[in-house]
Amino acid sequence: MGPPGAPGGPDDRFVTGLIPLQTRLFRYIAGLVPARADAEDLFQKSMLTAWQERGRYAPDRDLFAWLCGIARNHVRHHVRAAYRTRAVLDPEVIEQLADRLLEEDDYFQRRQAALTECLDLLPDKSRALVERVYGAEQAVKDVARQLGAGVEGVYKALQRVRAALHDCVTARLDREGGG
Repeated sequence: MGPPGAPGGPDDRFVTGLIPLQTRLFRYIAGLVPARADAEDLFQKSMLTAWQERGRYAPDRDLFAWLCGIARNHVRHHVRAAYRTRAVLDPEVIEQLADRLLEEDDYFQRRQAALTECLDLLPDKSRALVERVYGAEQAVKDVARQLGAGVEGVYKALQRVRAALHDCVTARLDREGGG
């Protein structure tokens, strides 16, 4: 293990873990404050604090939960300051909302993982259709033309694939007890 600033060192590993969590963290913060500008400011403050405090992060801890703790502290401070100057949500309501958002994020992550698994189980033809329409964001009429199929037929095929994915995701979540 190299020094903190060395390639492959603790700072690199910290940043590598941090990058994929940024969107989730912003969504968490945005759920706690009504103004997007405040959410953006609080996100930046939270990221800066996380970087400054990275030495205190224990790698065996859940990084997202640690980041949410930092963000929650910034939101608390923001709410207390705003509470004195304008009408805002009660700090206790913010705390309840923060807990709820973490629960919803966990559910979203489990659904996302189940969807990824279910996509992998699709027949190649169905998966290719989903990737064309949703992954490459091609218009259904263009996909139909490329496949030499009717637009209505492509819509019906997509409807069947979406129903199969829905059933698969629901079954997986039910099996793990979090449906």
